[in-house]
Amino acid sequence: MSEIIYTKGRESQLVNQYNEIKAMIDNECSVRDVLLLAVSKLKPASDIKILYDHGVRQFGENYVQELLEKSELLPKDIKWHFIGGLQTNKCKDLAKIPNIYCVETIDSLKKAQKLNEARAKFQPDAPVILCNIQINTSHEGQKSGLLNEDEIFEVVKYFLSDEVKHIKLNGLMTIGSWNTSHEENAGENKDFATLANWKQKIESKFAINLKLSMGMSADYKQAIKQGSSEVRIGTDIFGTRPPKNEARII
Repeated sequence: MSEIIYTKGRESQLVNQYNEIKAMIDNECSVRDVLLLAVSKLKPASDIKILYDHGVRQFGENYVQELLEKSELLPKDIKWHFIGGLQTNKCKDLAKIPNIYCVETIDSLKKAQKLNEARAKFQPDAPVILCNIQINTSHEGQKSGLLNEDEIFEVVKYFLSDEVKHIKLNGLMTIGSWNTSHEENAGENKDFATLANWKQKIESKFAINLKLSMGMSADYKQAIKQGSSEVRIGTDIFGTRPPKNEARII
């Protein structure tokens, strides 16, 4: 693994921004642990290494190819979360990454099946991949995620079946609507309330415990108030992202 170099100035900037967000999260939630997932999409490997050297081990990526390349360059004890839209034909690529930790965007039975099969084939001795079922709580047509109760229950049943050895149901994930997340003084976020209701419904039916992944830079404080186990923060830690065609890994 080649050495990844970064400047002291960038190190100071990122560490300070990460610590500031972490302190706010800890202040919002003193009674339970909430994971601060550093979303590093379109940011260079050097940015990730800065936070890694600061002690951070969990990072979120949105693009499979970018995650593949970064996982090759960076330390193998990083716990990678895939949080982008998942195509069925990309499940095998994710499954090949030994230290893929969580796939948060399972939105069909077929994708769960493909991920389990690919892990069994390509990395049978690697850790089980945690998975979140993505639910479209805002009912927006452009959003990924399941809506139908029968389909959601079907995916849950698959995860709980004896045939599934290489993936494990971890929780539920949603991306709230932009308008709801950016309303001033909005109070309860209806999309987060919907996900929390799904959690209760599924836990009651299947006698399991689920985590919630909801909340990003604009709305993470409200997400924590409504029970989120994890918030996905990118811009507030790493700054504005470059256009995808200008992003560099090294």
